Amino acid sequence: MNPESNSIAVDGQEDLIASSKRQRTKVLNHYMNAKEDFLAAWIKAIERIGPDYFECEGIENFKLATDRDQIRPNWDAIEERINVCSIGEGVFIGAVMSFFNGKWGAGICHCFGYHGIGDAANRLDLDELTIIIELMSSHTGW
Repeated sequence: MNPESNSIAVDGQEDLIASSKRQRTKVLNHYMNAKEDFLAAWIKAIERIGPDYFECEGIENFKLATDRDQIRPNWDAIEERINVCSIGEGVFIGAVMSFFNGKWGAGICHCFGYHGIGDAANRLDLDELTIIIELMSSHTGW
């Protein structure tokens, strides 16, 4: 085998290994911060929807939460709200609730005539889109 072609293969392997290590570090960093990032986005969503539609468990105020399980949606209150809210509000609520319960959130969006994230994105304003993007990029499952 030609020594030059051998060194090319080794260099290519080294590039592949270095790239793999960078990707692994990127993924690990993402998951190390995902819980905190999701909670921060979840709190923004609560501020936008209204804290009256969420239940605080063991804390006085939703802003004091250290874990998303401390601030869960009040299912009945949300269901009442979607009966009287605007289409835009309903789509945002549905998109947010889908992170808590996918079928429920999708059902809410469907009630307003929106069947997927692309449909919903067309209905949301920039602040709402930003919140959804932050939730999506840090969601690791409820």
